Amino acid sequence: MIVDLVRNYLSGGNKQLNTEAMEVAVARFKKSLEGQFSSERGPRDTSVLKLYPSEAGKCERLIQYKAMGIPGEPMMADVQFKLAMGDLIETALLYVISSVPGLGVIENNRIRDIVIAGRPWRGATDGIHIDGAKRRNVEVKSASGIGFKMTVQKGVDNTFGYLSQAAVYVRQLLRDKVVTEPETLFVYIDRDSMKLWETIVPHDDSLATEADKKFLRVIDAVERKKLLPRPYELKDGGVLGLVCSYCSHKHTCWVEPKQVVTYEAGLPVYREKPTKAVKMTMTSRGKPEWRVE
Repeated sequence: MIVDLVRNYLSGGNKQLNTEAMEVAVARFKKSLEGQFSSERGPRDTSVLKLYPSEAGKCERLIQYKAMGIPGEPMMADVQFKLAMGDLIETALLYVISSVPGLGVIENNRIRDIVIAGRPWRGATDGIHIDGAKRRNVEVKSASGIGFKMTVQKGVDNTFGYLSQAAVYVRQLLRDKVVTEPETLFVYIDRDSMKLWETIVPHDDSLATEADKKFLRVIDAVERKKLLPRPYELKDGGVLGLVCSYCSHKHTCWVEPKQVVTYEAGLPVYREKPTKAVKMTMTSRGKPEWRVE
């Protein structure tokens, strides 16, 4: 549907610059670099509650921490590079998709209002695929070699909230009559091999409804200044699970109520010295492992 056209286009010799798409790509990657490698933005302005549609499938306690302006930890260097390179690869792929003649993917990275829990929040959809009289939502994702292989074998899952994010986008796009098809075309790229893969995932309105409930819980908790319960448990030996290991607020979450005030040299500074801490060790395979000690 998209992948074969992209391959054929890149293999050919008649490629021309798409100035408009390039401007969008440059602006998007600039924002990514600012987010990954700059501390100037600081925490969110808590005087105005701000939630993001891209968070629809994420941990609600993490959403609340961000909404309350509680500082997140600096990511490990390799994680920062991994996330930034993922953004670069996705941006490049979106640029190519937008440049293929006759492919018909429009509104690249379009900012629009996405209504969740009865309130509009600003979000950006990757693109809209025009297929004859049909229009569908497009999501571009990058994954590690292992993640890519698992996704191809098992399909897109909701571990990092991709399906929930797509659900709230499609619901809004259908309401606004931007798309005609209740589905999302996911295009994946392997960050290691640069292989491409695509699949169409039907819209799941129950995920959008659950996002409504989640945002309402977050809004209520912020207003009442009461911390939401942690949705994840530790694994054996106090080891953090996959989602928690990548979380920017694990030092605050797992040693509560000793809230992190700031970070110095990448280490958390608390209001009071906690009796437990989140520490990292390297496994025998050279992978970082986080545990509560």
